[in-house]
Amino acid sequence: MLKLSMKKNRLFRRSVFFLLFLTIVVAIFSYFTNPFVKFSLIEDPVGKVEVRDSQIFLDTSKKIVLRENIFVGVLAKIKSGWHIVGSRFAGGKKASGATVDEIIKEIHEVRFDPEEPFLISGDHFSVLYPRSLGIFYHSLLDDRTALSATDWHNRQIIYLKTLAYACGIFAQSDRLSTTIVPVAPSSVALMNIYAPPSDTLYSLLFAFEQLRDNSYQSTNYPFDNGVDYPLATRQATDQLLEQYKADLTRHYLKYKSDVYDPESGLIKKNILLSGTKDIMKRSGAFYDNVIFWKTTKLASDLGLIPQDDAFLNNLKARIISTYWNDEGLFIEDLSKEAQDNQYYSSDWLIAFQTGFLDVKNPEERKYYIKAIDYIERNAIDKPFALQYHPDVRRERLYGLVKWFSPTYGSTAIWSNWGMEYTKLLTLLAKEEKELTYLETAKSNLDAYTFNIKRYQGYPEVHNQNGDFYKTFFYKSIRRTGWVVTYEQARALYQSVAKDFLKP
Repeated sequence: MLKLSMKKNRLFRRSVFFLLFLTIVVAIFSYFTNPFVKFSLIEDPVGKVEVRDSQIFLDTSKKIVLRENIFVGVLAKIKSGWHIVGSRFAGGKKASGATVDEIIKEIHEVRFDPEEPFLISGDHFSVLYPRSLGIFYHSLLDDRTALSATDWHNRQIIYLKTLAYACGIFAQSDRLSTTIVPVAPSSVALMNIYAPPSDTLYSLLFAFEQLRDNSYQSTNYPFDNGVDYPLATRQATDQLLEQYKADLTRHYLKYKSDVYDPESGLIKKNILLSGTKDIMKRSGAFYDNVIFWKTTKLASDLGLIPQDDAFLNNLKARIISTYWNDEGLFIEDLSKEAQDNQYYSSDWLIAFQTGFLDVKNPEERKYYIKAIDYIERNAIDKPFALQYHPDVRRERLYGLVKWFSPTYGSTAIWSNWGMEYTKLLTLLAKEEKELTYLETAKSNLDAYTFNIKRYQGYPEVHNQNGDFYKTFFYKSIRRTGWVVTYEQARALYQSVAKDFLKP
């Protein structure tokens, strides 16, 4: 018995030592393959940035190699998980500024540094999520919110570099992914967060459109604050489009084949896709259908596929008739539980962000008015906008999130959707001549302004009580560059309020 006990003790000590050794190895590997730390080994593929005739050009002759095998795939997952856990206990540095504008300026300097290889949300998300280009940073190229000529210059460079980086990687692969993970100085791996991406291609094509012509900003979010900086990326973007046109077309055709069901005329119900709420399993989501509609429109606008207005018009009508409930919501997806429970999800606001529904069109504006009534009746915008939804729906979550952070994509308040909601309220006030909408928009902005000062940053998410989101295993990004959409919402509100309240 004594020998057996000693043998078990030795085995236990060896196991502990091995786990400790493995943890140290993972920590060292994750640190040196993080592009955003002081002693990173990760190379920036852009050798230099030049400005010629007021246009920005990138040197993209150096290539990053895509590694696709089981070993690097496992490494990518371990590294990404380590960054999240590590940041929970050691990350989330506060901004040093005292005022809102000082904090915003510091966030811009950190997140839009043109010396970095690509754009990230911040903190633990040190890998590349291409969806950021079209979803969380869709307002980055609004020159009206630029803090200075230098800030505008830097924003264009980092956005352009990120697009070039992603295109160079996906040109080497027959698939798209939710995430690109650096694993060596000049090597990356592709990784999907739980499922293949719904919005990666959309975000790449959106970035191409924005870098060639950013008029989307003034069309979707109309205001004039007297700031006007020229776009300096058209020629470089045209060169990128010519270089990667065949690859983008190939990826679009595969994307359509993978996700679109020609019989139903909608996204397939028997597949899982990863969108902004990538932590949850959904079947034929409203979000995914709108993204498919917009991706197809962008692909035709960029000349990747023939123009087919009839297809787009019919698809749009089908999406609306299938998902709209006269109670005032677009049903989250077509699963039985979503239909039975009439599930709401705040990423329905993708219809506003993409221009799927036009606020200026009275026939389409009625959907927004009813949706806002629904949100207010169900207190989804309380204490401020906007919870993903008012219930957790734990059974729909993927395993890790279900156990370690179940409220993250459910009852938590997301700044991205909160600001889109605030912009929508502001524009409805303008179109409907309704002061209540404007007052609610101001209330939301005031809450976010208060929390920027309170937490010395712009939190990615808040908990359902409006406090900084933090669980034992996850902590909200504190200094996220998503703050640009707050700046856009603030400027839009100020412009509309000024005109609206004129005697």
